Amino acid sequence: MSKPAEINKDFLKKIALVVVAALIVSLLAGFAFGNRKTGQTPKPSSNTADNTNTANNANNTNNSGGTIINTSELVKKAASMQDYTIDPTTGMAKEIKVVDDNYLLLVNRTHPLAQDYVPDDMVKVDSVVSGVGVAGETDHLRKAAAEAFEEMVKAAKEAEIEILMRTGYRSYEYQRDRLYEPTVKSNGQAYADTVSAKPGQSEHQTGLALDVGGKSENYALSYNFGDTPEGKWVADHCYEYGFIIRYIDGTKDKPGETTGFIFEPWHLRYVGKEAAKEIKDSGGKLLEEYLGILN
Repeated sequence: MSKPAEINKDFLKKIALVVVAALIVSLLAGFAFGNRKTGQTPKPSSNTADNTNTANNANNTNNSGGTIINTSELVKKAASMQDYTIDPTTGMAKEIKVVDDNYLLLVNRTHPLAQDYVPDDMVKVDSVVSGVGVAGETDHLRKAAAEAFEEMVKAAKEAEIEILMRTGYRSYEYQRDRLYEPTVKSNGQAYADTVSAKPGQSEHQTGLALDVGGKSENYALSYNFGDTPEGKWVADHCYEYGFIIRYIDGTKDKPGETTGFIFEPWHLRYVGKEAAKEIKDSGGKLLEEYLGILN
């Protein structure tokens, strides 16, 4: 009578091992493929999270306290969705996480760049005013913007219009040491904040913005540029090459309420041909309006 009992014990042990193994397999499958009941998937790694476009949410809050509201169409375009860590002492970005190709990267007085932000695809522009800026720095743009500008210069020449770039990329340090702080020392901060961007707040740091001059004004920065043959040609045709005239909500004396900058007819910003055409067709929206990021 003892043998059947021993057989039953052995059989039960085997059954128990099979059940335990099945449970282990089920748990591993749950971790790998997510919970089928809830539809939840395992949390992505930090690297994956850093590269996820948060524009998939209708309402997003950035770390500076503002809410970014996007319509469904603008969400598709908003390559500028940015996540900031703001230094409360200086009000400047300590770091910035940027999504997508960045051609629509928004930079203004409320959306600053970090000090260490440097584009990694810049190339030298040939059509530049000699002796302006710093060779090896301000004569560069991001590759797409540089190629588009050279294409525009060539088309302008065919129309008997001569334009050149004065400065393109400007580092955080260039903006601080050569432009903003000297203006503060000479004219005071209130005046400097009217005519110059604080370091980190200049589009030039993106490598997508440039100042352009025309032959009739000896390639100088001039508020008359918009009334010159070169300025008029640029205003009419720059969108064909992916550029917009950026600060159209201001005047030469008063910064625009949205952009925070005075009107600069010479300041062009590369956004890509598709976005530039849509902005042109809209009647000239500001980049902030186009992206739906007005705060």
